[in-house]
Order: sequence, then C-alpha cells, then structure tokens
Amino acid sequence: MVHNQIVVVSAEESMSIQPIGSPSAMRLRFGPFELNVAERSLTKASQLIPLGGRAYDILIALIENAGDVVPKSELIAKAWPDVTVEEGSLRVHLSALRKALGDGQFGNKYIANIQGRGYSFIAPVARLPVEANAFSGLSNLPPALGRMVGRNNVVAEIRQLLQTKQRLITVLGAGGIGKTTVALSVGHGASADFSGAAFHVDLSTIGDGEHVVGAIASALGLDPRFVDCTDALLDFLRSRRALIILDSCEHVIAKAAEVADCIVQEARDVYLLVTSREILKVEGEQVFHLPPLDCPPDRLGLTASEVLAYPAARLFAERVSARGGSFSLTDDEAPMVAEICRKLDGIALAIELAAGRAAVFGVRNTVAKLGSRLDLLKFGRRTASPRHQTLKATLDWSHDHLSEAERIVLRRVAIFVGHFSLEAAFAIAEQGEIGRPEIENAIEKLVNKSLIVAWPSYRRMLYRLLDTTRSYALEKLVAGGEHNSTAARHASHLSHSLEDSRNSLFDLEPGLSPADEVQHYLGDVRAALEWSFGPDGNDGAAIRMAAAASQLFLAKSLFVECRRWMERAIDRIAADCDPREQMEIHASLALSLMFTAGNSERVRDAFNTALTFADRHEDAYQQLRLLSGLSMYLHRIIDPAGSLDVALRAESVANKTGNPEDMALADSMLGAAYYMLADHVRAPKYLERALHRPPASRRFNATQYLFDLRTTSLFNLTRSHWFAGNLDRAVGYAERTVEEARRSDHPIALCRAHILTVPLYFWIDDLEQVERSLSGLELAAEKHSLDPFRAVAMGLRGRYLVRAGQIAAGIRHLRDSLERLRALRYEMLVTDFVSELAVSLARRNERAEALALVDGSIATQLGSKRPLHLPALFLAKGMALVSEQARELGAAQACFEEAMTLAGRQSALSFELRAGLELARLWIDRGQGRKARDLIAPIYGRFTEGFATPDLISARQILEQAGIGVLQTGRLAAASSRATA
Repeated sequence: MVHNQIVVVSAEESMSIQPIGSPSAMRLRFGPFELNVAERSLTKASQLIPLGGRAYDILIALIENAGDVVPKSELIAKAWPDVTVEEGSLRVHLSALRKALGDGQFGNKYIANIQGRGYSFIAPVARLPVEANAFSGLSNLPPALGRMVGRNNVVAEIRQLLQTKQRLITVLGAGGIGKTTVALSVGHGASADFSGAAFHVDLSTIGDGEHVVGAIASALGLDPRFVDCTDALLDFLRSRRALIILDSCEHVIAKAAEVADCIVQEARDVYLLVTSREILKVEGEQVFHLPPLDCPPDRLGLTASEVLAYPAARLFAERVSARGGSFSLTDDEAPMVAEICRKLDGIALAIELAAGRAAVFGVRNTVAKLGSRLDLLKFGRRTASPRHQTLKATLDWSHDHLSEAERIVLRRVAIFVGHFSLEAAFAIAEQGEIGRPEIENAIEKLVNKSLIVAWPSYRRMLYRLLDTTRSYALEKLVAGGEHNSTAARHASHLSHSLEDSRNSLFDLEPGLSPADEVQHYLGDVRAALEWSFGPDGNDGAAIRMAAAASQLFLAKSLFVECRRWMERAIDRIAADCDPREQMEIHASLALSLMFTAGNSERVRDAFNTALTFADRHEDAYQQLRLLSGLSMYLHRIIDPAGSLDVALRAESVANKTGNPEDMALADSMLGAAYYMLADHVRAPKYLERALHRPPASRRFNATQYLFDLRTTSLFNLTRSHWFAGNLDRAVGYAERTVEEARRSDHPIALCRAHILTVPLYFWIDDLEQVERSLSGLELAAEKHSLDPFRAVAMGLRGRYLVRAGQIAAGIRHLRDSLERLRALRYEMLVTDFVSELAVSLARRNERAEALALVDGSIATQLGSKRPLHLPALFLAKGMALVSEQARELGAAQACFEEAMTLAGRQSALSFELRAGLELARLWIDRGQGRKARDLIAPIYGRFTEGFATPDLISARQILEQAGIGVLQTGRLAAASSRATA
C-alpha cells in the first residue's frame, strides 16, 4: 500500500471533495497543517495543535465546503446542534481557530469573512491516503496467525456480509476449527474499509462476564480501569466507526450478548465480528457456521496431488514440514493423510496436533495410533458432538504419548490463565518428584509438540496454553486430585511476585502491549483471588492475596474492583492476621473508595485505621503514602485545618527519614494546606521548594495519581499566584501544570490539572483557552468514567455558557453540577459555581434565590473555618445586590468592602482589585469619581505584572480618566509601557 501519495486540490476544485466522513477523506493537509478527521486532531510538523471541540466542528465544516461560502447559521448548527447560540459564540471560536492556524501571519490565509454571507476556507487542500491505523495508537489487530489454508472463500464471504451492512456476525464452530484465524484474516482484509480501526478482543483470558466491558475497553485503548459500566463504553463508541472482533465468547456468552446488543443498538457505525461455540441470540445477529476444512474423500487410488487439492491435507503437509523440515507427500502416504484428515473431521487444531506427531513418528505410525483411539471413542459420551469427541481423542492421543514429566508439567501449568514465564512454571510445577531441569526440558518438548505456545517478549520467553488445550489439561489436573494444591501454589506465587514487584507495577512486562500485559496478568490474579476466597481457599490465603493484589489494582486504577476485593477481605480479617496485610487492605479500600463512592466518612476511617498500623510499626514509607492519600481526601472535602495537621505529620516523618523525596512530598502537602488556609505568602514558598527538590523516583508510583507531587505543587502555585496578583506567573504555572500532567499520561492528573487551572482563564477572560482546556477535561472524564470530574466539567461548562450569553443553559448546568458534587462530597470548585450561579440568577431578577444560595455558602465557609473563598463569595453577593434600587446599593457596597477587607488579610491582591473595581463603579455612577480613583490607585500600584489582563486594564482606564497617569511614582507609566509591550 502506498502511503505517500498526495492529491492536491485547489480551493475551487475542493468543492468536489468527498464527504469528510468517507474513508478516503479522513486525512487532509493544508499549508503546514494536517487534519485527521477521524481522530479530530490537528498537527503541524508532527506537533499537536490544541483546539476546542467547537473549533474542530467549525474547521471541518469549512474544509468540507472549501471554496464555498458557509453561512453563519450553518456553522452554528454544526458546532451547536442541540442549543441556540448567538453569533458572538461563533466569533469566539473562529477567533480561537484563526489564532491556532496563525491565519494572516507570514502571508498565510485560510479563512475569509465574506461580509454579510458567512465564511469560506480559501487555502488549497490536499487529501492524504488513510494511514493503516486511523485510531492512532489504539488499533490492536495482531498479526494473522500464519498462512491460512483453505479459508479464502470463507473470508471473502464474511467480508461481503460486512460490506452489505451486516453489523453483527457470529462465526460459529467447534473448538479448534479455526474461528480466530478466520476472524483475524477478515479483520486484516476489512481494515481499510474501517480506516484502519479494526480491534481484536481476546475474551478467552477473562474468567467471567464481569470483565467483558473492561476487556473491550482495553482493546480499544479506552482505559479499562475506569470503566465500571457499559454506558461509558457506548459513549466512547457512538461517534466512531470501527470493526471489533470479540474472540472466544462461549464462556461469557450471556454478558457478551448483552454488550454486543447494546453496541449494535447504540453505536450505529460499529461492526462486530464474534467467534463462539454458541450463538449470541441477539436481534440482527447473522450467524456464519464455519465448516471444517474440506477433506479428501474415502476413495481408492488417490494420488498425492489429488489429496493435496484439499485444504485439510494441505494444512497437514505444511505443518509437518514446519515441524520436521522439508516434507514431500508420496502417493503411498497420500491415502493415509486423507484418512487422518477425515477422522479428524477437518478440524484445524486437531490436524495441526496430528501433524506435530507425524513429524516425530511418521505418517504411517500416526494414522495407526490415531485410528485406534478414534475407534475407542465410538463408545464414548453420546451427548458430545462428534467434533468434540474427535478433538478430545486427538488430545488424549497426544497426552498418551507424553512422558510422565511432560504430563505433570502440562496439567500443572494449566492453572495459568494467561502467559507465564519459566520461573513461574518452576514455582507451580516443582515438587519432590520433578525438579527444575525436568520442568524446563518438559516445557521445551511441549512447545515442540504444539501443546504449549511460546511467546517471545522483550526480556524473556513467555508461554501459554491454547484455550482448548488448557481446558483439557485442567480436567486432568482435577481428575488427578491436584487442583487445590496447585491453585494454592499459584496464589502463593502470585502474592510473592506482587509483593516483590511493588515498585514496578507500571512495567510488568515491556514485551507485551500495555493492554495485553494488564489483561493477561490480571487474569491470573483474579483467578487466584477467586480460589482464595472460594470454598477451597482459606482466610489466610484470601487476606494475603488481597493485600498483595491491591497494589496492582491501584497501580492500574481499577478502583471498583479493588474496592470490592478489599471489602471482601475485611470481612475475613481475623485478630491474628498479619498487621501489614491489614494495613494494606484498609489503605487500599480508602484509596479506591475516593473515586468510586465519593468522599464519605468511610474513606477517613479506612485511612486512619491503616495509619494506626503504619504508626505502630514506624513504617515511614507507608506513613507518608497514607498521609498523602488522606491529604487528598481532605482537599476534596475542603478541610484546611485537617489538611495542615496531616501535612505537619508528614513533615515530622520526613524529618526523621532525612530523605529528600520525603521532604519534597511534605513540602508539597504543606504548600497545599497553606493555600487552602489562604496564606498566599507561605504557600508559594513551600510549593516552590517542593518543585526544586530532587525529582521523585518511582517510590511513590502506586499513589502518584492521588497526590502527584509535581502536578499538585504546580496547580496550587498557579492558584496561589493568581490570588496574590502575580497573574503572569500564574498563567505560566498553569501551562506547566497541564503540560506535565499530560506527560504523566494519567487521566486523573490531567483532569485535576484542568479543573484547577480553567478558573484562572475565566478570571482573565481567556475564553479560547477555557474552551480548549474544557474540551480536554470533558473528553478525559468521559473516556475514563470519572464521575467527580464529570460533575466539575458540567459546572465549568455552565460557567462558559453564561459567559457566552447562554444564561438559561448555563444555569441548568451549574445547578446540576452542584447537586452532583454535593452528593459526592467533592467541594473543590463548589464556591466557584455558587458564585457564578448566584450572579446569573440575580441578572434574571431571581435575587431571592441568588442571595439565599450565596448566604448559605458563606455560612458554610465561616462555620467550617474555610477562609479561602470568602472574598469571592462576598464579591458575588455584592454583584447580586447591585440594582437600580438605591436601597440595595448600600448593602452591595458593604459586601464589596468586606470582600476587599478579607482579600487584604489574605494578600489576595487579585480579589482585592476586582472587589475594588465593583465598588469604584458604584461610586462613579454616583458622581464620586475622585473617591473611586483614590480607592483604585494604591491597589493598582501594588501590582508588578499582569497589566494586559482585563481587571488591570479597567483600573488603568479609571486612573487615566482622572489624569493620574504618571503623576507621582512613575509606576503607572512603567506599567503602561509594559502593557503596551
């Protein structure tokens, strides 16, 4: 496939560009920019250009009609399909779009304003061929499983079904018949039809239906750790086009059918190709019965060429050659190969296993042994299908030809759900009668006999049993009475492995993709947990396994699952349980509860219980880890005094260890606490010191998403400098906050960075940056099902709508957000939303509700001793009181004066100025201009930066109207020159 061919289209010719939604028009180039429509990404020299969601909609609409004039009404309908907005909102987003493109700079012109008609995209457009992977970094289709024999017509037929809009196709067949091979071949062939968005979901590695949604999400690149419901997956898929292969559904058929049905109904451009031994029984399901490979007939005198005309025989011959070197089928052997293929009913796996035997024992010996076994099975279980009987016969026959050591190793390693290493095999299989040399030799032979699959990885060789072989070997394990003892060793091995790898849980196996690595490792962990908590396990094993597994769940942010196992473990804890395991379980429960059940008292209680164990053992690492988590909880419920107490405890522990990383963590916690206490003098000192200490190692990586030292320090510095009036520095820190959070590649860090920096951009009226950040927040919160951040995003969207003139819609968003945040006890931006909502209600003459809302919040802050947001609340109350009725102006003036007083005590210069400006406007309206200017001048004079921001511009205008300008200190002149520069 050629990827470097570019079709250049002039602005006039571009009117004939195919619709943007068509596969051939998914990547477009203009000037130095490349637009990937499917991914909604704009890049320049491989650098991503951030754009808000509305700006993307506008850009796509313009390019789709390049050379034509697109009316403003049409652009508004494209960007705001569900709401009514004014043209001002369109102008805001067009301005952001032009700024991102550098429109008009260096002679580059992209968007023309056609007076009175609309806008037109006037630059030449180049349409690029679609890359092999339209979901950049997400499509996970594995390589086809070797050369496919005899299935080309089948693949073509299934592809034809896809092209005729059959959106749910189930490839039905017996185990080992080749369903996965066919499905992957279809996926590769149809990939171009889906712009490269073809995904493989291997369900064979999950233990029950509970994990089906997570497995699909993982394969799609949608982080499964946050996906707790099908709705989140559907939200992600609704606007996307893709082919998803759900492979090996039979053991989770009910849940697979439920999820498949939801996807078909809700995601109209997503196609499903299912492989299963059982149909889904879902409306719209097209069942394709995969037949066995065609076998040579039972006829005398067949020659080698005649036998090899049948795909079953060709597969046999190719697999023998692969195992034993060159293999040339003779006319004498041809009838025997035909007999093997017929007796194996053309089942691909059975033929491959037989071919492996033929490579060792020869064709004649193989057909004799196999025939004997099949004759015996004629008297077997009548209810089993002939194909299942035949495949079991093949496995039985293969098993009979194993040495005793090979049999022992095969059945014992069958306990592994996914991949396993040689070291893991030693831990499980090694006992008195068999040692490591015998195990290693047995695994090598089992690989050669196709009973174990070798899987090369980055660091070492991994191994896995095929699903059918594993099921067979597990039956042997149970029949031999070894299942419980092997499961106990399996759980013990995993618990020790997890404890040993506690500091490297983010890098379990670099040779696998992150999704595969997590899925395979988790499959074994879950199986071990199920056994430990089951009737054959015991309390000690259950507690030990839960404590060990908790860090894996937390490291992968599988909060829901972690919470469930920890709650089950707490019910099993006895007085003689290991205190460290009890501490780990309570700590993990606290951490997982925060993101699944809100900030309840259970979180605090669990942290305190865990801290009791850590303090008792004077474990500094665990003390700091738990204190940092408790600090995060206290930030979320806005408890300044508690936050300071916890930070001081952390400082005491860090002083004892003398570790610079511990001191940096304590400094970050202290800086955050002082910020919450509205001490904008001490807060930046601690936060700056935390940032300049040596960088943190992986020591705290299991909790870095809860109290990430750098991100937390940066966003608290952003807000502290903003409050203190250091606006240029605040903007710089805001940019660093988001950039470092983005580099951390963790959604919680990114969401926190956005929600705590967006309010600054509202303050300085940078609505373009608000839209960009808000779009990123909404996408991350939706993608990872982070309910608290979704609620915050809703409130921020409400603020944005209010600023864009959509007051009613904004009020609805703000009310809904406040209701959800209070239910979750997530208080971080509640006062921001209360202030915005109160002022918006007052502007709609709903002052009684507005005042009740803001008075309630003020009372809460005073009662809880939360000083930080009081200036903003009194400012909002004053703005709600301002009206034409003179009797209310006095009350408004009092509120503005109180806001100024509180801000002055906190050194919150930004709020002092804004409250002063509101008060000055009241006085100017009364003709008291001199009094207004005397109020503003000293406040303005204390600023040293941020002179291009709206409040300082307004202050300067008031002073210049009075002729103060440069009269006394020269500061104002310098300020004006800086602003001009």
